[in-house]
Amino acid sequence: MKVGSKAKIALAACMTAVLLAGCSGAQAERSGEIDPNGTIKVANVAGTPTLDPHATAAEIVWMLSTMPLVYDQLFSLDEEGTPEGRLVDSWSYSDDGLALNLMLRNDVVFRDGTVLDAAAVKLNLDRARTLDSPVVKKRMEPVTAVDVVGPYEVRLTLATPTPTIPYVLAECAGFIMHPDLIANGDPAVEANGSGAYSVVSFTPRESLELVRDNDNYWDPDAARVETVTFQAFADKQSYVNAVVGEQVDLGNYQSYGDAAKGQDHLDVVEVPTGTGVQIVLNSSIAPLAELEVRQAINHAIDRTSIVDALMPGSEVTYQHARQGFPAYDPALEGEYEYDPEKARALLSEAGHPNGIDLGDLLVSQAVVPGTSDAVVEQLAEVGIRVRPIVVDPQAIATQWSEGRNAAMLTFTQAGTEFSAGAATRWGPRFQPKGIPEEFTSMLANAADNRLDDAERAARYQTINRYLVEQAIAAPIVWLDDQWIINTRIGGFSAQSDYAGTTSPLAWVPRGLWVTE
Repeated sequence: MKVGSKAKIALAACMTAVLLAGCSGAQAERSGEIDPNGTIKVANVAGTPTLDPHATAAEIVWMLSTMPLVYDQLFSLDEEGTPEGRLVDSWSYSDDGLALNLMLRNDVVFRDGTVLDAAAVKLNLDRARTLDSPVVKKRMEPVTAVDVVGPYEVRLTLATPTPTIPYVLAECAGFIMHPDLIANGDPAVEANGSGAYSVVSFTPRESLELVRDNDNYWDPDAARVETVTFQAFADKQSYVNAVVGEQVDLGNYQSYGDAAKGQDHLDVVEVPTGTGVQIVLNSSIAPLAELEVRQAINHAIDRTSIVDALMPGSEVTYQHARQGFPAYDPALEGEYEYDPEKARALLSEAGHPNGIDLGDLLVSQAVVPGTSDAVVEQLAEVGIRVRPIVVDPQAIATQWSEGRNAAMLTFTQAGTEFSAGAATRWGPRFQPKGIPEEFTSMLANAADNRLDDAERAARYQTINRYLVEQAIAAPIVWLDDQWIINTRIGGFSAQSDYAGTTSPLAWVPRGLWVTE
């Protein structure tokens, strides 16, 4: 690493080290009366460009924009990633694993009194699986038919005995819109759901305001404030100013919890998540087709120094599953320890003793500042030269899918279920020139709802090991989000739904309250 990079990392470490002592997975106890007419102001790095759950290009962005307060979804996930019914009361697979039966709650209505029944669910799921969308249609590909079996019973026919569908329906594919909105409205800019809140105003990518207007909502504990606002902040300083100035009550801006230092009205809660940062490699572009070159890139990255300085408290990783979840293999930890000499030797072995020019490295604008600087300098130190190109986080996957770039520094989602996440992370969007047949076969063998949990986890470990051994990417970190929360807000926890997979981004601020 060059001196400049070391200096930047050391400075960042000094700025954030003091924070860690004040972070925890729990919020301090609140005093004062709950204000049912209160407002919660939520913030994050990006806002949704559309209100349509089925058309979004970024499921996490749509969900973190507070839209799950407007629409109910069929399933939820607890903090450990286990599916739980929301609109679904119970579910079961057929013996051959090719049908999934859903029994729905019978007490849910839209705000105009229309019943949310099996017909409404069929309409939505048929739309989700057929609408020409960037993400949801692909996620719903295993579903070949949706049939109404009874007033509150739906049967999904599956192409294969996949275990992924309850997880998929806990994300954007599973949010249910009013049938009239689908038939006669524009879901991109209008919203009509069975949730406790309606949209008052919406500025794409920037802001959203919701008001509670469904006093008969089936889950009253989910709607404990009158108004919820969301604001996207494109840079750290704007976010810090808003948090300190109480224009924001809670938000997550990656490792910027240092904004809470010395602020008595702010708490910081750390939440381990299934969101990571990695370098995706396009193995169809020479010289990345050579395994030794991909392995050299992995050995060139000093993950520990990057994480300690720029993402303190987060978890260095060398693999594609986080500890505590299926597919995680402790034997893979340290598989690619930082070893510049070994990286150079691997390049020489591949016939590149003078190094290589890889070309453009796409960099998500949302990645913690300083990360790309460190990566570029560490690669250069072993003779791997790249040109960083910063790209909007909601456009980077589309640009990458064109297949012209060699590498991409971006976020990775473990996925709500490993096989669904693996299919997305290593499918056509991230491997635009083709998916290895061996990987496809292993994935099909593992993703079977007839297997017990232990057997499926063992097969997922095999896939994880294959991805690591083939150096398909260079994983760097699993992020621990640092949520900054105003002390007026109660109910936030690292054990919130979705916390361990997509993070509470997918659920906040459901169930939170404000004290007077």
